[in-house]
Amino acid sequence: MNHIQLAIAVLASTLSASVCATNFGTPVAAPKAAAPVAGASLVSTGTVAAGPQLGDSFRIVKPDGSTVIQQGTLGSSVLTGTPITISDKDAFLVSGGKCAFNVKYDEVSSLAATGTTNRLYSNDALIAQNTKIDLLPNVLKTIWTQPYLFPGVNNVRVVVNADSAAPSTKWIRITVSGTCGAVAAPVVTSPVITPVPVVKPVAPVIVPPKPVVISYAPGSAEWNNLNNMFGYSNYAKTQLANANYARYAELVKLNAAVTAAINAKTVEQGAYNSLVTSWNTFVTEERFKALMAAVVPGGDAKR
Repeated sequence: MNHIQLAIAVLASTLSASVCATNFGTPVAAPKAAAPVAGASLVSTGTVAAGPQLGDSFRIVKPDGSTVIQQGTLGSSVLTGTPITISDKDAFLVSGGKCAFNVKYDEVSSLAATGTTNRLYSNDALIAQNTKIDLLPNVLKTIWTQPYLFPGVNNVRVVVNADSAAPSTKWIRITVSGTCGAVAAPVVTSPVITPVPVVKPVAPVIVPPKPVVISYAPGSAEWNNLNNMFGYSNYAKTQLANANYARYAELVKLNAAVTAAINAKTVEQGAYNSLVTSWNTFVTEERFKALMAAVVPGGDAKR
């Protein structure tokens, strides 16, 4: 099947805006929320909404990402969740009085969401942040992050879709045993006449690990979507060249970007999401659908 035939087949299944939105995802703009107030209470105040919602399971895992070391349950407060006690020996990085752990938790949304932000706090101090999170409708997404916890009790607050007007917030209490590499100040015996000052240790600078860049390649479901977009946009560019279509230049530019990704044999998640968002503005536009219906062999130009 060549690209024009493929484009015709895709057109038949995508003339409906709802079908296209299901295949490619329609981004939901999340309004900015007011800045958080310092010293917030230990009870969740998030409003239940149709957007991203936080799951109940909170796992501390080994670097392989699948072996669970400790697991607890998130709750509406630190008193309703199931707490976790873990040793600083299970941290993948221990330094300067902080322990870094690999953590996984889940979220799901009944609506598509694009570019959301999640944050973790311990005793109201920000300890981890994940940005540019995309969610498909009703598809569970597992978030992997690396918070830095302190020795002793950490009242951990997890906030998903944090910058929206309706974030989802839950709590869990995590107790870390050990010192997390904290160095006690040495005890110096000073002479009676000439005191010797106590030298305070300097904590090293902890550099968080670099975020993992997600890319899609031939064989993935995302790449199949990109191929469909490529064939259909090629066909549309050719057929609408003399149709006096107001957005024709924009269509040509999008087709060139899709073609470049196809030729590169790989596309990063952020670029893929941008292409899908642009493409959805065409296939859900009544003028575009009418023009394409008129040029597709066997199509009804009055639809």
